[in-house]
Formats: sequence, C-alpha cells, structure tokens
Amino acid sequence: MNGGRARRPAGADRSQFWQGAVLGLCLGVTLALVLGLVAFVATRPTAPVAAAAPTPQPTGGATQAAVDITAEHLGNLKVAVEAQVSAPGSYDPITKGQVVAYTDMVAMPMTHRQGPIVMAEVAGRPGVYQATTTVDMIGEYNVTVEVKQPMATKADRRIDVQSVSPK
Repeated sequence: MNGGRARRPAGADRSQFWQGAVLGLCLGVTLALVLGLVAFVATRPTAPVAAAAPTPQPTGGATQAAVDITAEHLGNLKVAVEAQVSAPGSYDPITKGQVVAYTDMVAMPMTHRQGPIVMAEVAGRPGVYQATTTVDMIGEYNVTVEVKQPMATKADRRIDVQSVSPK
C-alpha cells in the first residue's frame, strides 16, 4: 500500500476548492455590505437646499393681467399656443395687446429656445391671442406667454411632444 496513508478520491480537491471559493465570495460580499452600512450610518446627511422664495406680488391691488394658456401638439412637431388675456379683478378681455410666446425644451434649457413668437389676436374673440410654432425635436417643452403691453405679465404651461404625429 502507500505506507499507511489513505488515498483521496480524485474529485475531492476540486470540491474543496469550490467550497472555499463560495465561502470566500460570501464573506467578501458580507464584509462589503457591513462597510457600506457603517459608511451610511456614519455619514452626516447634507442640509436640504432651500426653495426659491416666491415672487412678491404687488399689495395695492392686482396690476398684472391674468393669462390662461392652452398649448396643443398638432403633429409634425407643430405646437399651437393660445392665450386668453384678461384684466385683473374684472377679468374683462384685454384687446390690442403686445403678446409674445417662447418655447424652451425642459431637458435642455436654452438649447432649443424659440422666441419671441408674436401672437396675433383672434378675430371675433376679444382677449384671445394665438400662434403656431414648430419645435426642434420631441420632448417636454415649457411654453411661456408674455404680455408686454398694456399690463406686463408672464405665464407658463408645459406641453409634451412625444411623437411626430398627434396623440
């Protein structure tokens, strides 16, 4: 025989190797998890960023026009913008005003900005102004309507242009 030593089967070395590899992998993952947990607990949270202060409104009565915006995707990247502009307090329509619109892609601000787009007053509908524009690409856009005369004000509306054809 072999001098009193028992012979091991041929696959026993491979089996012990894989058992050790799995055990080492488990210990490594456990150690990484414990270190991550300790780092999470030991790290101080950052202070939340303060929100922007709201724009102060005039207190001696409303002096800004009220603007109601409707934006619609017409297809082929065309967007129709309609704004109903009315006087503060009485909500009488404001006619013969200077009204412009701007479009700006939300995902890439100032990159795909268009405007000023002159808005024309709709015949037979006092205080209603409209314009049509073509945006550069699909995505979410912020439409800003600005009344320059007779009462300066701005209003915003978002529109989602996600296909070339209308929804």
